[in-house]
Amino acid sequence: MAAVSLVATDDSHGLTVKTMVSVPPLDRKGPWTYVDGDNQLRVELPGKSCGFICAPSAKPAPGAPSWDESIINEHHVCLTATETIYANAAALAADSYVDNGLEEGSMPTLVMPYITTALEGVERLGKLMAEHGSAESNAVVFADDQEIWYMEMYTGHQWVAIRFPEDKYAVIANDGMLDTVDVTDTANVRCSPDLVKLAKEHGFLKEEAGLIHIAHTYGAAHRDYSQLRVWAGHKKFSPSVTGDYDVHTTYDMMLEPDKKISLNDVMELFRYRYEDTPYNVNLHEKNRAIGINRTAQAHIFWLRDNKPQIMWVALANPEMSIFLPFYGNVTEFPAAYNLLTNEYNPDNAYFKFRRLSALAVQNRSGYGSKVRNFWHEMELDLIKDMPNMDSEYEKAGKDSKAANILCGDKAQKALDAADKLFSEVFTTFMLSTLNDGGSDATGIS
Repeated sequence: MAAVSLVATDDSHGLTVKTMVSVPPLDRKGPWTYVDGDNQLRVELPGKSCGFICAPSAKPAPGAPSWDESIINEHHVCLTATETIYANAAALAADSYVDNGLEEGSMPTLVMPYITTALEGVERLGKLMAEHGSAESNAVVFADDQEIWYMEMYTGHQWVAIRFPEDKYAVIANDGMLDTVDVTDTANVRCSPDLVKLAKEHGFLKEEAGLIHIAHTYGAAHRDYSQLRVWAGHKKFSPSVTGDYDVHTTYDMMLEPDKKISLNDVMELFRYRYEDTPYNVNLHEKNRAIGINRTAQAHIFWLRDNKPQIMWVALANPEMSIFLPFYGNVTEFPAAYNLLTNEYNPDNAYFKFRRLSALAVQNRSGYGSKVRNFWHEMELDLIKDMPNMDSEYEKAGKDSKAANILCGDKAQKALDAADKLFSEVFTTFMLSTLNDGGSDATGIS
């Protein structure tokens, strides 16, 4: 598989503090019961589980899911599970949500410690939906060393997943994006048993060329909130085939890029505010950008042939933060990443980046530009240095100790830079406030 990236933002309402955690494999004496404190979902889980790294919430409510929505497990399987999508009223009337079913915060915990391939992830999640139902509509991506599977979950029990082609990309933004699907093509498609039957029996099946059109059948109506981001991503990577924006257009989920998409191109997409379009978010604040102030963390899974997989993570708003690389077998992170707090603490990694971002977005064309450019150059240096980092990692046997040292060094340098940048920017900000009262030449202050 050629080098590819899976990317997502974990958006929240309020200050959702994110940490970086290594969860060791467990070997219990027998099965145990998981209880979701949010909705009392109860699932019996195997006693044995594999280890993984993730970016959970720092201090969720007692008994609530930890929201481990970006994960690499010890079998090199990756999951991004941050996307809420929406089903239409007809579909939900035929198969409603299950109040105590699966939800976004619990899915990773119930799946990732128990799978060894991406397809196993799809099959396990589909089985859990059949047994327990879903409390909401979501989309997730599973990937391993060989393939990527994209899965959309619409109603209480209906879902479909496709094996993603290597020569295409997709921009998916809080809406179901799958179009026509051949549910008999089991090499490339998996779905709930009644996906087509349910829609046909209840009169909301939409077909093209004899195949179910998933978005038209199960998806909600198009919205600017989602469609604008899809169009903007297409404009960025496939301008030759991207026309004017139209909220009513059902955009193709998969496109070929006009040129190869680099890792840095992906990072920069999170900062795109449509500045070169009539929908410039800096001028039209109601438009939804891709990376936004309320993003808690953004992540990129960098999947490479014959190279270790890496999760790049940017805490807080990625527009004014930096993506940092972590090998999947890291077991220790700099102390700032493990400081559990929901209150502002300048020693916490999330708040180091959040406070800088909060200040920088107040003046994007001024000191905000300085912050953004600084992180951009640092990211380019990190990417350029990856062959050296990989070489050192491989010479050390690709063990956790080497991963801890190499990744920890990069992360700590970014934390130190964030502190220094904040000091400089805040000084500039304070000086900008000293403009009241005026002065004269009398020497009287």
